[in-house]
Amino acid sequence: MIKRIDSMLKRFSMFAVLVAALGFYSCEDKIDESNMYTFTGESIYSYLQSSQEYSDFAYLLERVKLSKKSESTIAQLLSARGNYTVFAPTNEAIQRYLDSLYTTTNYDITQTPDSTAEYITRNAIIDNEDEEAYLSTSFAEGTLEKKNMDNRYITINFDTIEGGKFITIVNTRSVISQSDIETSNGVIHGVDNVLRLSLATLPALIADADNLHIFSELLTRTGWADSMTRIIDEEYEAHHPEVLKDLSGNPINAPKHRYFGYTAFVETDSVFIEKWGVPAPAFSDKGVVLNYDEIMHVINEKCREAYPDAKSDDLTDQDNAVNRFVAYHLIPTGLTWDKLVIHFCEMGYNMKTNDYGVDVDGYYETMGKYRRLLRITEGARGIPTNGKRINRLAVYQTQPSFPIDDYAEVSVEKEGILIMNDNGDNLMQSMNGFYYPIDDILIYDDYTRDKVLGGRLRWDVCDLLHELATNGYRRPSVYKQSAYPNGYFENLTMTDETRFVLLPYTPATGTQNNYQGDEINLKGQFDLVLKLPPVPSEGTYEFRFCTPNNPGVFGMLQFYFGTNKDNLPAIGLPQDCRYRGEAFNQVTGWDLDSNGDPFEIDKQMRLKGYMKPPKHNGLGTTIGPVVTPMRVGIADCWRIRRILWTGRVKPTDTYYLRIKNVLTNTEKCCLLDYLEWCPKHVYDAAVAEDEW
Repeated sequence: MIKRIDSMLKRFSMFAVLVAALGFYSCEDKIDESNMYTFTGESIYSYLQSSQEYSDFAYLLERVKLSKKSESTIAQLLSARGNYTVFAPTNEAIQRYLDSLYTTTNYDITQTPDSTAEYITRNAIIDNEDEEAYLSTSFAEGTLEKKNMDNRYITINFDTIEGGKFITIVNTRSVISQSDIETSNGVIHGVDNVLRLSLATLPALIADADNLHIFSELLTRTGWADSMTRIIDEEYEAHHPEVLKDLSGNPINAPKHRYFGYTAFVETDSVFIEKWGVPAPAFSDKGVVLNYDEIMHVINEKCREAYPDAKSDDLTDQDNAVNRFVAYHLIPTGLTWDKLVIHFCEMGYNMKTNDYGVDVDGYYETMGKYRRLLRITEGARGIPTNGKRINRLAVYQTQPSFPIDDYAEVSVEKEGILIMNDNGDNLMQSMNGFYYPIDDILIYDDYTRDKVLGGRLRWDVCDLLHELATNGYRRPSVYKQSAYPNGYFENLTMTDETRFVLLPYTPATGTQNNYQGDEINLKGQFDLVLKLPPVPSEGTYEFRFCTPNNPGVFGMLQFYFGTNKDNLPAIGLPQDCRYRGEAFNQVTGWDLDSNGDPFEIDKQMRLKGYMKPPKHNGLGTTIGPVVTPMRVGIADCWRIRRILWTGRVKPTDTYYLRIKNVLTNTEKCCLLDYLEWCPKHVYDAAVAEDEW
C-alpha cells in the first residue's frame, strides 16, 4: 500500500517555485524575539537538531526563510513560543526522497535547492496558533482542520498491515513511525516518508491518478479542465482592507487571502467499464492511452441517452451531452471530507463526542449554465446511509401515522452513489480543490430532479457563500469571529457601510438557537443582495427565510425579491425583529405546541405568513446529545421562518434577495441563518407538511 516515491515527485519539483510563492503570502516577516522561550524542556527545533533520527530535517529548517522579506528562519520559528504540529520525516526518508527526485544515490543534502527545502519543510508544519497541537488521539479520518505553512490541508487515514498492526497514514504515503513527541512548543510526529502534497491544479491532479484516465480525458475534451485552474485572487491580495470591525465594533483582521476552490466527484475507470461497458484503456509501452476514440464513442452514446435534449456535437458546448454530464460532477467550492455534509445540532448530535444524529443533507449547485442541484446525505456515523451518498432518497418517520416521529429511515427508495475518501496511493487534494471517487455513474435524470430533489430544500446561508468553505471558515472547531469586506463573496454583494461578521459557535461554546450552530450578523447601515440557489423544476414554490426576534439585539429590515438584482421590488412590510412575548405571539400566531394541536397552531401561523423553526435541528448543549428541537420553547421563536414570497419559479431563472436596514440605529443586528424553497405539492398536500 505504501509504495516507493516515483516519478510524480519530479513533476512536483516543476511547481515548487509557485507553491513557495504562495506560502510567502501567509508568513510573518520576523520572529518576535520577546516570544523566545526560557524553558527546561526542549523546543521542537532543539529536539529535532539533537536527534539522530531527524537531524536532516532540522538542517533544512535552518535553510528556509519565513518569507522573501524575512531573515528569520523556520528553525527560529520552531524555537519560539507557540503551538506547532510537525510531521517530521526521518533522515532516511529525506535521503530517499532526494535520491528519487534527483535520480542519484546519496544525494548531498547541502546541495538541496531552496524550493525543495521549502517543499519538504512547509508541508510538514501546522501552526495551531491559540489551540493545542494535534496529538494522535485527536486524529480522525479526513483532513486536519488547521492548514500547513503552505496553506494546504493535511489528510489522515488509518489502516492495518500484516500482523494486524494499526497504522496512521498522513497524506496517503507517510506512515507515522513515532507519535506524540511532546515539546515545550508543540508536538512532533515522526513519519517514514516526506509528506506529499500535489502542486498541481485539480484537473492536473486527476490526470496524474492511475485510475482516472477516462474522466481526465472528459475534463480535457469538454474544456472543463480549463475552468478549474484559478488558485488565488490576485486582485484581493493587492487591494483588500487589512482591518475591519467585529460585532462589537472592535478592530479585527480581514481575511488575508481569497482562494478559489473546486470539488469533483469522479468515476474511476473501473466504474465506467463495469456500469457503462466502456472499453478499458489500452496503454502503449510509454503509458499513453491508445483507444480514447473507442472509449469516447461509448461515452458519447451513453451521454446522449442520459441527456437527449443536449443536441450539440461540440464537446466544449454546454448544450453537448458529454459536456453536461461532466459539469454535473463539479462544484465551485473546495470541500474537505468533513465539510461535504455539515453535522452540528441535528437531533441526536452529541456535542461532547461529536457523534452524528439523524440523517443530514447538503445541497450544492453544480457548475455550468444549467443550474442543477446535487444532494449529499449522511446518517449517524454513516449509519444507516453507510457513508456519504449522492442523491439518496429515503422515506422518514415524520408523520403521526408512524409509531414514533423521530426522522428514522422507514425505507430507501434510492440508495444513492457512495463517495470514497481515498483513492489508493493517489493524492486527492490539489492546489485548488479536492476530488472524490464515486462507485456509480452520476447522472442528473428525471428521477433525481423530480423525486430526490422534488421536496423541501433547505440551506444554511453559509453554504451559499463558497468562499467560506474554500478558505477554511466554514464550521471551525474553535469559536473565533471573522469579518469580510464587500467583494469577498461571489454570491453576495453589499455596501461598504455593511458590517458582515460570522460567529461560528462550537461544541465547546454551545450554540445559539441557530440552524447548524453558526450565524452571520449584519450591522451598520446594512444593504446586501444574496444570489439564491436554484429550484430543480418549474412550479409554484414558497420562499422562506429565517427571521430572528429579540428587542435587545435585532432591528427592522426590508426584504426585496426578484430576478433583476439591480432593481428588486420590495416584498411585504418591513420585518420588525424587536417583538417579544405576547406582542410576538399576536404578530406571528405562535403558541406552545403543548397549548393545543401543533398542526392547528402551524395553520394559524401560516395564515399570518410564519412557520415555526424546523424540528430537524435542536438546541445545542455542551453536555450530551441534542434532544430538544428548535421549534420547542419560547426562546426558539427567535429563529422562526417567514414565508416571504409565493409564486411560479423556473430553474433557468436566477433569483436574488435584498435585505436592507430601515432604522437609523446602526448597532441593531440582522441575522442570516437559513432559507428554504418548498414546492406547492409539499406545503399544500392532503397530508400536512412534516415539522422536520
